[in-house]
Amino acid sequence: MAEIKAKTASEAWKKMLKFIMSEGDSYKDGRDKICKETINLIVTVENMAGILAPLDSLSKSSKWVYPSAEEIKKSILYKDNSSEYYYNYGKRAFYMDRINQIDDYVIPLLKKSPMSKRAIVIFFAAKRDTLPLRKEIPGVIMIDFVIRNNKLCSTMVIRSNDMFYGWPANIAQAYFLTKYVADELNYPIGTITTFSNSAHIFEEQFDDIKKIVGKGK
Repeated sequence: MAEIKAKTASEAWKKMLKFIMSEGDSYKDGRDKICKETINLIVTVENMAGILAPLDSLSKSSKWVYPSAEEIKKSILYKDNSSEYYYNYGKRAFYMDRINQIDDYVIPLLKKSPMSKRAIVIFFAAKRDTLPLRKEIPGVIMIDFVIRNNKLCSTMVIRSNDMFYGWPANIAQAYFLTKYVADELNYPIGTITTFSNSAHIFEEQFDDIKKIVGKGK
């Protein structure tokens, strides 16, 4: 297990990519793609200024078709199903099995008990996601909220994380949902952490990663 802390999302992104490039284990995944992987990688962003910078870097590039910040926000906050996505995290957060995990659980809980360690939102639904023929299941498994030092901090757990292409969207999703909760509670955001069980990059990304890492901080 490795841990990376950084002031900004861009700094964290570059640090983690450099770490996996140099320290990751090489293997072939289930689709026969060559990867480098670090198991159980913790990444903490301390400052929310520029939190969308990695997302902007990818979405502005003509090399990829990448969702905009507004589309990412929609995927985590909108409560109805979205045609752009196979599954919608917002639907699961706000209406998992008819339970609004955010408005009817997390926010009231933290208002009543600010030091609670129970403010957890689950995105993985066992009844639908463990079906034998299910091709796609959520990468984001859960997010945890705690109030410490009069700030709202969050930790997002991701089972499988493409750290070059996927993490910029994940940190943006974590930020949008954390901000929603923080605004309702009237607390500033502290830190946002991602815990990636499989933090990996793909061989075809290596040249682009070297360019990103080479830009420094």
